[in-house]
Amino acid sequence: MQEENRVDEQEQKQDESTKADDLEAKVVELEDKLLRAAAECLNIRRCCEKEKADISWSCVADFARDLLRVRDALSLAVATDNSNHPVVEGVKLTLNMMDSVFANYGVKMIESKDREFDPNLHQAMEEIEDSEAVPGTIVKVLQDGFLIKERLLRPSLVGVTKKCG
Repeated sequence: MQEENRVDEQEQKQDESTKADDLEAKVVELEDKLLRAAAECLNIRRCCEKEKADISWSCVADFARDLLRVRDALSLAVATDNSNHPVVEGVKLTLNMMDSVFANYGVKMIESKDREFDPNLHQAMEEIEDSEAVPGTIVKVLQDGFLIKERLLRPSLVGVTKKCG
């Protein structure tokens, strides 16, 4: 009888040990699932934040691109009239205000004149023969280009030198 009790006790200890091992394995499995779920949530949050930033940038860029046409018209008006007429002065002030607002939103003009042609920033509209200038130098800006927070908003339309002959 004592031997039977010992065998029962050993079996009970083995069952308890097996159950404890099973429970430990289950805990490890659940901890792993929890870590994976937390990592997945973090990845989803990052993706959503990136998507939100991209959508925001796209909306601002579209709006800024539309306003650039207005800026072009104001700039053309100022360039064609050198008088000190009050209307011209008002257009100059409006153009300055617009440039200031653009600057507040990270929109800046691409400096192109006398620079080397960069296909990432410029679009060549014409080639100009010039024996004195280095080939590939921008000598004429037909339309200013703009960046918005270091991303291209609109390329500069330019005339580029080429070798003579």
